[in-house]
Amino acid sequence: MFKEFLQETKWLLIITLTMIFILLGNVAYFIWEDGKLARENEGIPEWIWNPELQKQSEIDKGLEFKQLKENLYSLTGKVIPDDCEKIVPDLPKDKPFAVILESPGGSLFDGGCIASHLKLRDVVTIVRDSAVLDEEGNVLYEPGLVPMEGKKDNTVICASACSLMFLGGDQRYLMGDVLFGIHAPHTPDLQIATISKRALESETYRTASALLLLLEHLGMEDPRLRLMFIQIPAGNMYWLNPRHFEETPGLVSLATHYQDFWGFNYVNILSETEE
Repeated sequence: MFKEFLQETKWLLIITLTMIFILLGNVAYFIWEDGKLARENEGIPEWIWNPELQKQSEIDKGLEFKQLKENLYSLTGKVIPDDCEKIVPDLPKDKPFAVILESPGGSLFDGGCIASHLKLRDVVTIVRDSAVLDEEGNVLYEPGLVPMEGKKDNTVICASACSLMFLGGDQRYLMGDVLFGIHAPHTPDLQIATISKRALESETYRTASALLLLLEHLGMEDPRLRLMFIQIPAGNMYWLNPRHFEETPGLVSLATHYQDFWGFNYVNILSETEE
């Protein structure tokens, strides 16, 4: 009976086994091809193939300090740990220079550290929404191209730790429709989860105290203005707006020169005298 069944179904079995062998061959081929592709792409960053990963890679690489021309530099990107140690050795020491800033902020320690080193030098800090060209018309600096989390257009931003670096300049220019933001220090979620409530409170007070001393060192004389840097919730951002200057006059001292800053123009006469 089995012999008869085998005789009747032999072609079906042959076809079935043939299909199984073809499928197994295809699986083996694709496994080999995947391995071949992986071998060929070994050492090539994954973000090359994925624009979103590329953008995140650009964000995570930290600050970039670049010379644009003889006495003009740019300092752009997210502020990450160890950026101060990376950037400070490249800062000019024996000559005045200007630096264009564009950053969403980041590491408070490194932003404050860089700001302190800028303050020791003869520096002009600038946040601008217009390009910088050389004598031949070549673009040296194009604003708004720094990749930032959540930013969908070419708006120029200097916020959080970047605002501290801006304050490191003796002369400080806000030029055009740029966003300049300040807020209180942010406590990392990991730190919140791993230390006691009392230790967290103590750390918060120490950070606030250190920040207030730094702001005083950077030349911020108005105590009410210094308090804004620890009172504005870390999860929010105050964006500087000329409409608030009349109500809070101390805000205008954040910059020494305003050139069409959201339509506002102003030069601090005292800063011009000191120049």
